Amino acid sequence: MSPAVVTDATVLIYLGKLGELDRLDSRFDRILVPAAVYEEVVTRGHEERYSDALSVEQASESFLAVRSLEDDTKQRAERIRASAQLGRGESEAIALALAENARCLTDDHAARTTAESLGAEVGGTIFVLLESLDSGTIGFEEYVSLLDDLTDNGFRMSASLYRRAVEAGRELQG
Repeated sequence: MSPAVVTDATVLIYLGKLGELDRLDSRFDRILVPAAVYEEVVTRGHEERYSDALSVEQASESFLAVRSLEDDTKQRAERIRASAQLGRGESEAIALALAENARCLTDDHAARTTAESLGAEVGGTIFVLLESLDSGTIGFEEYVSLLDDLTDNGFRMSASLYRRAVEAGRELQG
């Protein structure tokens, strides 16, 4: 297992759409979700009747740890939000990842760039799937099928990113 991760909304939403949220539980010791992200995915998701809201809510009762930010971390999140013009969820995810010395899971390009510039390790939905492939909990064909399912569920991935993701998976297979 890998150490703690902090996830933003996109990773939860897409893994939820794929029915693959348990990939987080099987690969990481602690999965932290800022309260703003939970509100965005579950509370607003229920209001909008998104099916993935229920799966994320159920995962939060099992292995996702929803966290309210401490004052100093909340202030850092506000500074990140103002300077990088990110949403509340992304800013809280970055600030919490920094506070917990955890990897920040986000698919948002601006959030990834900001997190990296502040010294946080980053990953995203594809990273989680690669980790599952690397651990042997899925095979290469299932990995590629999940990449295809991601795009079928609205995940924006350029052709070059898709090729790089497939190649990274092949390299893991040796």
